[in-house]
Amino acid sequence: MPRLLRALPDAEDFYFDAISQIRMGTWSRGRVTLVGDAGYCPGPAVGGGTSLAVVGAHLLAATVAEAGRDPAAGFAAYERAMAEPVRQSRRVGPAVLRTLVPGSRAQVWLTPRVLQTLTSLPGPLRRRLTAYGGGPARMLGAVVLPDDDRLPTVP
Repeated sequence: MPRLLRALPDAEDFYFDAISQIRMGTWSRGRVTLVGDAGYCPGPAVGGGTSLAVVGAHLLAATVAEAGRDPAAGFAAYERAMAEPVRQSRRVGPAVLRTLVPGSRAQVWLTPRVLQTLTSLPGPLRRRLTAYGGGPARMLGAVVLPDDDRLPTVP
């Protein structure tokens, strides 16, 4: 490790960045609201950020349409509807990172061996073993989307 650290300043292909997350008390101010990563900042390595954004956009459209001429009420309803899925997405990230980033020598040794074993298993068994019970797909599957007939149509 010391040799690696000494060589870093001269490396031409080294990239390092911090993983950070900003959590805001609200995603809306006035007539502006945020959707997707800009508002929710799901946890790192969640893998469901795009899906969460699409669900959020759908709910935003429905709540703003229902609120009529009161966008603040629509934004508040949108934030209430998205609060729990966003909280859940933020819990998934750290769990995924603990799996991806080894925290001990034993994990450094074990991780490639487990991955090699998993890739050699038959597909159905591999999918069953690697299914993450609280993953983004399951979390988003619990969100109830409004019927499309509540949304305005564009001629």
